[in-house]
Amino acid sequence: MSVTRDNLLLLIVADLRRYFAVILLGIVLLFSAFYNVYITHETRKLVTQKDQLAQQKDNLMIEWQNLLLEEHTLDEHSRIRRIAKEKLSMSQPTKNNSVLVEIP
Repeated sequence: MSVTRDNLLLLIVADLRRYFAVILLGIVLLFSAFYNVYITHETRKLVTQKDQLAQQKDNLMIEWQNLLLEEHTLDEHSRIRRIAKEKLSMSQPTKNNSVLVEIP
């Protein structure tokens, strides 16, 4: 029984040596396939993240434009108030100078 077992072990080792390149190529092929799946998954995650960031950028640009418009509007009011005060000597009326007009 021991002779048969030893012969079987020698046959297995001989087959492994003979088909080493095929086994190695199979392992490399499996590794390559799993790596390809991993890279594809990571790429899809990055594309999703890029799309989210692009949407966020668009939203921020809209908000920026609205803030610029608001700033411009506020600048116009303060400019009018400043010109009225400096060049026309206008001021906010006090309670004594105010007259309330009621429409019947």
